Amino acid sequence: MIRHEMKTASALGILLALSTLAAAESRSVYGPQVPGDTAFVRLVNAIPGKVPLAIELGATRYGPLGWAKTSPYRPVTPDIYQLEAAGNEGEIIAKSGRYYTIVCTPTAVSIYEDPAHTDPARAQLFLYNLSTLPRIDLRTADGKSTVIAGVRPSSFGLAVVNAVRVPLAVFSNGASFAGLGDLGLVRGSSFSVFVLAADPSPLVFTVRARVAVE
Repeated sequence: MIRHEMKTASALGILLALSTLAAAESRSVYGPQVPGDTAFVRLVNAIPGKVPLAIELGATRYGPLGWAKTSPYRPVTPDIYQLEAAGNEGEIIAKSGRYYTIVCTPTAVSIYEDPAHTDPARAQLFLYNLSTLPRIDLRTADGKSTVIAGVRPSSFGLAVVNAVRVPLAVFSNGASFAGLGDLGLVRGSSFSVFVLAADPSPLVFTVRARVAVE
């Protein structure tokens, strides 16, 4: 089962709060308006290699996506969908007004429900641990302030923060292993940091969330 962990932060005036789920896109900060009875789903290709990934949820097609690439959220009709990738099967129960991330790895298809970002005055940060590292943190690059702490494998952490412009980094066991620089947080923005299993060391990439209706 996928775990969702909410961790607190400190210093630099970073104030954390849980966001609430949107019942309709008119309350969202992600992008264009769509009908309120829509679910939103994005796809992450965490399968190393040169073969692009593509899936379909009803009439909505995702991909082809290369390794370590993410689609935007796309609106789908609320329903139960079966999907297959790299010989692995998964099921997503897409509910109205909810946001989901599908992650396809060499061994599994995992579904995360992402709390929607509905506060236009703050920025939102996700940290997904899709690696084998036992615990990872998102901190300021100097290590002095922790934004999201202790995210275990197959989990994600969430922080809703003031849009402070500061370099960030991913830490494991107290040491930085991936500098992210300044993500360019602005009010209403939502960024995701993905840490993927890779050889010889984890691969880290970031993406700003958006909804695409095309």
